[in-house]
Amino acid sequence: MKKIAMLLLAAVLLTVLLPMAMAEEKPTLRVLGPYVGFDPNNDATGKAIEEKTGYHVEYNMLPAENATENLLMRIASGESYDILRISEDQYQELLSRNALLPLDDLLAQYGSNLTTKIFDSAYSLTRQDGVTYGIPMMAERASIFTGMVMRQDILDEIGMAVPTTPDELKAVLIAVKEKHPELIPLLTCDESKINTISSGFGFYFDWNDVDGSLKHYVEMPEYKAYLAYMADLYANGLLDKDIAVNNGTTRTEKFSSDNAFAYYCTGWTDPTIVGYYENHPDEKNTLVYVAPLYDKNGKRGMMRQQALNNVSCIPVTAANPDEAVKFMNRKLDEDVFTYITLGVKDETFTVDENNRYAPIMPIFNEWRNNAWWYLNSFDMTCYGDMWMARTRRTKAVGEIYDGLNQFAAECAVDNPTDLCPSLKAVVENKNALNTMVDDYVLQVIVGVKSVEDHDAFVKEWLAAGGQACEDAYNEWYQSK
Repeated sequence: MKKIAMLLLAAVLLTVLLPMAMAEEKPTLRVLGPYVGFDPNNDATGKAIEEKTGYHVEYNMLPAENATENLLMRIASGESYDILRISEDQYQELLSRNALLPLDDLLAQYGSNLTTKIFDSAYSLTRQDGVTYGIPMMAERASIFTGMVMRQDILDEIGMAVPTTPDELKAVLIAVKEKHPELIPLLTCDESKINTISSGFGFYFDWNDVDGSLKHYVEMPEYKAYLAYMADLYANGLLDKDIAVNNGTTRTEKFSSDNAFAYYCTGWTDPTIVGYYENHPDEKNTLVYVAPLYDKNGKRGMMRQQALNNVSCIPVTAANPDEAVKFMNRKLDEDVFTYITLGVKDETFTVDENNRYAPIMPIFNEWRNNAWWYLNSFDMTCYGDMWMARTRRTKAVGEIYDGLNQFAAECAVDNPTDLCPSLKAVVENKNALNTMVDDYVLQVIVGVKSVEDHDAFVKEWLAAGGQACEDAYNEWYQSK
């Protein structure tokens, strides 16, 4: 009798537990993301995500070259992925081809974190006709990413202060050239719009608000004055004579080996500045950061960026759309999110009484160096502070970020197009237009063309797609 009772109990337990086990079984998800120089299937963060979410994920990468074309080919061929983590332009391409699933019903059912921890202003960038097709991931923190640095020891030698206007900048560069003819006075990497200098001419962005409408800087009379100034610097030997052929490697070699006085950088991980700090590990205050220059009206500003970083979306060919949303939502649970982005408090990172996050090195890099690649989005209410730990992974990178952003309270101005959704006319034309501007500016600066040709160039630029971009931006801008 006892044996029969035990068998009946076992049968009951099997009847109850088997469906539960089957219900908890999760499918393998296939994710496609951008190219990176590591294997995402064998990284510590990928393993941490599987540990916390219970999902096994097969990660795939687009190629480094022709990524958009490759993406379109994969989707058109019916290749199945559960999640695509792609750029805004790639997202718009797929959206225009009706290749993406609408997400609102899935988010309502499975995405409580995704809908409460990501701001609606971010979702406005991934909606079309009121329908959500993508999970937005914004830039982690509104920050200043560009700026000019100078060698403090040379400034001390020539007895001059950090310049505050375009005229003062030119005077400093002349003094450096006279005292140290072997040095490059100013080494640059993007002559078309050096934000530190353009501030001194009254414009801060690619697209600027002029009397309530957006105008590209090439259309503004202030830009003509900026170009004339840059051409004058070059003619007087104050810019690197090799600007036409420089690349990242040559710029790093020149500045980090003390062959230049000033440098304009475009990021808090700029290898040229990192190289300089690494070559001067024991020196203090060797570099001074130049605040954006004042214009003739006593105003100044530096662009602070808060733009869409990438989009996670689900193609219509996905085998597991419900599970894909559950997976992305689970990654935003507080305990999971902290673990996969930073690791374990007091083991891989610390937080002080002022909520200042810092990594514990080198274990932070061993555990979470590549965590950014795996994020579909983040908790926008707190991640800006958490992310600061990533800027402090090395002394050099931390100093660069802090140096570039030290002027934010006084000078930061928000880009009027940061929260603009991707526009078809802009996607179609911007790369060609940017190349057109870069080529023209280089020719003006080195003297192949004259700044007096500028009005004719603007007409060509407008006809080549600039007007279409301007119309699209202003249609959006006026509708805000």
